[in-house]
Amino acid sequence: MTNKINIVLGLLMLCVQSNYSQFKTTIPLDKNVTTGKLKNGLTYYILRNEEPKDRASFYFVQNVGAILEDDNQNGLAHFLEHMAFNGTEHFKGKGIIKMLEKNGVSFGKDINAYTAQDETVYNISNVPLKNATLIDSTLWVLHDWSGSLSLTNEEIDAERGVIREEWRTRRTSDFRLKNQTDQVLYKGSKYSARDVIGDLNIINNFKYNELRDYYKKWYRPDLQAVIIVGDIDVKAVEQKVKTIFSNIPLDKNAIARKYYDIPKHNELYYVAATDKEADNTIVTLRYVLEEPLVKDSAVTRKNVMNSFYTNILNNRLREKILKNQTESLLLQSYFEPISRLNTSFNLVSQGKKGKALEAFQEVYTEAERIKRYGAIQAELDRTKKDFISSYDDFIQNKDKIDNDSWAERLINYFLKAKPFLSPQEDYNLAVSIIKSLTIQEFNDYIKSIQSKTNQIITITGAEQDKNDFPTKEAIVAVLQKVENMPLDPYAKKENTKALVEKDLKAVGIKKTFKIPGIADSKGYTLENGANIVILPTTHSQDQIEFFAFGKGGKSLVKTDDLASAEIVTTLARYSGLGNFDTTGLKDKLSGKVAQLIPYITENTQGFQGSSNKADLETLLQLLYLSFESPRFDPAIFGILKNQYQDRLENIKKDNENAFNDTIALANSNHNPRTIVFDEKFVQTIDIQQAEKIYKELMHNAANFNFIFVGNVPEEALGLIQKYIGNIPGDSKNTMSFVDHNVGPKKGKTVVHFERPMETAKTTVYLHLTGKIEYTPENALGMYTIGQLLSKRFLQTIREEEGGSYGVNVGGSLDILPKPQFDLALTFDCNPEKQEKLMQIVWKEINDLKSKPLNSNDLEDIKKALLKNREESLKTNSFWIDILQNILLNQISFKNEAEYKKIISKMDQNTIQKLCKYIVDSSSSIEVIMNPETVKEKK
Repeated sequence: MTNKINIVLGLLMLCVQSNYSQFKTTIPLDKNVTTGKLKNGLTYYILRNEEPKDRASFYFVQNVGAILEDDNQNGLAHFLEHMAFNGTEHFKGKGIIKMLEKNGVSFGKDINAYTAQDETVYNISNVPLKNATLIDSTLWVLHDWSGSLSLTNEEIDAERGVIREEWRTRRTSDFRLKNQTDQVLYKGSKYSARDVIGDLNIINNFKYNELRDYYKKWYRPDLQAVIIVGDIDVKAVEQKVKTIFSNIPLDKNAIARKYYDIPKHNELYYVAATDKEADNTIVTLRYVLEEPLVKDSAVTRKNVMNSFYTNILNNRLREKILKNQTESLLLQSYFEPISRLNTSFNLVSQGKKGKALEAFQEVYTEAERIKRYGAIQAELDRTKKDFISSYDDFIQNKDKIDNDSWAERLINYFLKAKPFLSPQEDYNLAVSIIKSLTIQEFNDYIKSIQSKTNQIITITGAEQDKNDFPTKEAIVAVLQKVENMPLDPYAKKENTKALVEKDLKAVGIKKTFKIPGIADSKGYTLENGANIVILPTTHSQDQIEFFAFGKGGKSLVKTDDLASAEIVTTLARYSGLGNFDTTGLKDKLSGKVAQLIPYITENTQGFQGSSNKADLETLLQLLYLSFESPRFDPAIFGILKNQYQDRLENIKKDNENAFNDTIALANSNHNPRTIVFDEKFVQTIDIQQAEKIYKELMHNAANFNFIFVGNVPEEALGLIQKYIGNIPGDSKNTMSFVDHNVGPKKGKTVVHFERPMETAKTTVYLHLTGKIEYTPENALGMYTIGQLLSKRFLQTIREEEGGSYGVNVGGSLDILPKPQFDLALTFDCNPEKQEKLMQIVWKEINDLKSKPLNSNDLEDIKKALLKNREESLKTNSFWIDILQNILLNQISFKNEAEYKKIISKMDQNTIQKLCKYIVDSSSSIEVIMNPETVKEKK
């Protein structure tokens, strides 16, 4: 459902701000939204929404970002965002995070913020509403963000280190390439000089009052909005907002908030950007377009046509790629907001090695073809069908859209004048536009998208490939050639065959069974041995989640064939099914809400998918064909091989790939079953072997459990008997996985290595693993240890040392192929601090096993676990996971009373005992990647 809703919520693409006279929408705000503007200029939006129950999300939106910085302030907008969590008038130090986490609201998961060029947005999501005091406290957090940050000297200095490390972490190849191309995309505009995170010299050296002055100048109520969405008493919350926020003063001398455009230009701009760590050569033709200042229904209609245009053009480009008769590995088109006042339309191509110009000609040729001849009626009809189907799905599930999705739309209403209608009005407007759209109107409109002005060519790629980049003159020659060459109109033959041609009859049920602890579940074993589990729920109005698994997976594949096993599901997924290649299958499924994806893991194989009630039969037909008539298209295999060969050209410069491969080999003690992407991998993959592996793993229905959760209709069982029941099955020849005993060597494994880097950065990975008995207590204990360490590293490594932007820590207990614990962490840091930070890491781990725990931290984690459980219980995906665990791992379901009892018994002694066990009995893997030189590049 999520993808469908995203189509709907993203369709009305409007891109300027609604609270200032020059930026307006003529489409009325949904009357269910309570809104107002206080005398100090602060705007509020409050909406009652019952998904999830007893929860609310609070957003604080600041219509100010990096674009308003002066040159000597570059980075202060983002710095302020960080400081909002480092002390305010009513919440000293880390008081905001401490107060919220005591109520199960977790930093990072529920509490977050972002800064962009034009806005800064804070959110506190999934706040429990049973505690009235917590609602008040959360509103006071938003109040303090508005104008009451402490901004102490000590906290500012401490945060400089955190920002430095975020700067270091974000200096990826893509980031550096974007910085180069932005100089031309935004030529003559202030946007070219604002990458948000800022200038490191300024971050390190700005004076305290410079940050305070910037805060006072721009963080003010006339540029701010408070957005509250949830299961709330709207009138009561509105009164609280008025009481708490009305007294925030507004400076009478506040200067106007400026908006910056991108200067128009007639000539074709050209930029070639390179980076030593880049891989693919990408050519992009961008058309910079203006956003209208007044948003009316005509603009909405154009936005619908824009969505149709890229959908149809991308389908054509996809067909071209899938034939594997081109010089391209990627062809794509899309619209992208690039400022408050501008959007760009982009044509993107990635060619095979040395074929960048030829690939660009291919994408431009298809764009010229559709511009010259337009779409054909069949394309328009299919697109209408798909989009109306998305809206039908949206309206059916409108009551299950979560608070944050609605809040995001209200943010866009406040900042960019994107219409916010009631679900029914939204549906009526969009569907009426879609239904009334004629082929003539659509084809006339798409001729206007590509103009001869405001064009930019960007080429990005590896430094070593720069000599192969097309020159500006070569690009211009291609543009002129394509525009003047004869082209045939697009034509396509329709495949009118039935999805499943066989006349299938429902088979019988051999027996029924129950899932212990889940009273509403229904289990059936069909005559072919297939096990079916159905759990009816009403968590979404029209959603069915599906999951199927069988034991075996790659553990049954010979070592020499593992490379082919690695590509088999991708090959099958993109080859089509039955009588339909992948393009024909996509056309056949037009307007259907059904998807199915195959997977093969180390120890299991199967399918995951979803549908609505009306299209459950389509989902089952796809499943039947995936067993009975999979396709393995040589053209698709050729595409994969071309992509892999192209990747090989630059893989040696890819530091992330080198790091991940080193981790994989260390974790397996260089076991030959470890998959590493290299020349041998590409040479080894074989289409015949891949097909053989798929069919061996996906051939016996009796080896599988099929799970359906959601609004499963009454007729579902009959359809299941018809389609799953006719998959051949043999209960006497089921499979299981093989334990190859792949793992690290006993004791301590240490691998330190160096790599050439553009930005000096050390990356650390530490993994503790070993055998353990599976119990729910141990599983929750491992998760808790990971969370406790995460809290400690946030304090010691990030805040006290300024040593890393963040340490990612995870504790888990795996069951297959045998129970084992895993505690893993990773972080980036300054190479000069690596040794000290590793000392802190080991000190925190050893302290956890030998010293008293921070009881407050433990209680916060326990509350978060209970809160997350309460929220998860209302989702279909949670129940899919529960049923899979029961059927695959024989883990009994714990009801709410049992779960709470386990949590309540978890205390300092149990956690410390478990931590002592994992530290003392584990094998450890330490992988550290350092730069060849530790000199900082500024």
